Amino acid sequence: MARLWGRSMRDVTTSDSTNGPVDIVDVVRSYQPDGDGASHRSALELLESDTPAWPRTVFEPGHFTASGFVGSPDGGSMLLIHHAKLDRWLQPGGHFEPIDDTIEAAARREVGEETGVHDIVRRGRSLVRIDAHPIPARDPEPGHTHFDLGVGFQAKSFSIGPIDEVLEARWVRFDDLAKYDADGAVLGAAVRLQELLSMQ
Repeated sequence: MARLWGRSMRDVTTSDSTNGPVDIVDVVRSYQPDGDGASHRSALELLESDTPAWPRTVFEPGHFTASGFVGSPDGGSMLLIHHAKLDRWLQPGGHFEPIDDTIEAAARREVGEETGVHDIVRRGRSLVRIDAHPIPARDPEPGHTHFDLGVGFQAKSFSIGPIDEVLEARWVRFDDLAKYDADGAVLGAAVRLQELLSMQ
């Protein structure tokens, strides 16, 4: 029986729906890595913690986050945001909130909050990427690791906004992602997302 930070899966009930995502154990354990094996192994190790690892106040070694890799209606582009603090172009995403009862719910919320894109459809039953990456110390938070769980979506409209949490959000052609200094995690997820969009 898989542990959920000190509890067995049989102890998880609908009463946990206001206490963070209940599907992290199953989703992470069932994920089939493709170029992100090291991050997947790190995420599996995090599951063995005796405390919940989704709250943003857990810093040792870090916590899970959720992001949305959103394809355009025509399947040719992906939604990127210009992150204010990091000054980088990334997929929309962020920390889990207590109201997020699943990874998908958190990813949907983050996409909507950061880009104003709410009408999105899930693509694929599994994650499109797991990415463990360091976050530098920023007072009062110490340095820690984000274990990001990426979910694939497709938007029904090209409309973006209004936005107020990020500097900018835009559709970027898959072929142009490298021009935005997209890292290996983003590029890897983009490949998986393209494969999913091509099946529609």
